[in-house]
Order: sequence, then structure tokens, then C-alpha cells
Amino acid sequence: MLPPIGRPDLVHAGWIREGNARVFCEVVASLVRYDFDDLDWQAVEAALPGTDDEREEGWYGYPLVGEVTRLDLRLARAVGGTVISVEVRGAVGDVLRGQVELACDLAATYDMRPR
Repeated sequence: MLPPIGRPDLVHAGWIREGNARVFCEVVASLVRYDFDDLDWQAVEAALPGTDDEREEGWYGYPLVGEVTRLDLRLARAVGGTVISVEVRGAVGDVLRGQVELACDLAATYDMRPR
């Protein structure tokens, strides 16, 4: 799948279940070989309550600078819902794009919280 016209850096946009936010971040980070740890999660978790996906300035951005490439996560709570809107941006090939799309689809469909 190609990125939308005018947004060549957009890898994927969608939504995930709120309870899957950490595992989604961990999975996407692992795709670029970035070690997403507790401190990374604390930063994302602390920012999420103040986000709003209906306002452009209401999104939270978090960089994942890995060994493979850099991806930028953008996350925002959906107003009145229990989901988080996500965008992943970066310069990627088709394989990594497909992996990110799959991670988002799984985080939207299944309960992926660690046991």
C-alpha cells in the first residue's frame, strides 16, 4: 500500500484499543530495533491523557530511533471513546510498511496486554 498523496512520510494511520497502547509501541519499536523500555512507556503514558485526536495540536509525538530506521509515532485519544488514534511516520520500504499495518490491525482487533 502506498502512502496518501501529499504525505510521503505517512507509513500508516489507524486506531488501536487503549489497553494495547504499550504493546503496540513495543512492537513497532522492535520492528526498527529500538529498545522501548519502561521510561519510554512512562513518557507516552503520561502524555496520553492530555491528547485529543480531533485537534491537530492535540496529538503526542514520540520518536523511535532504531538501528534500522527512525519511525515517529503520533498518538491521541479518541474523544469519548476507548481507542487511541495512531499515525506512524518515516521513510520505509514495503515490508516494514506491511509490518506496521499488521501491528496496528492486531492492536485494533485483539486484546494484546501482557500477562
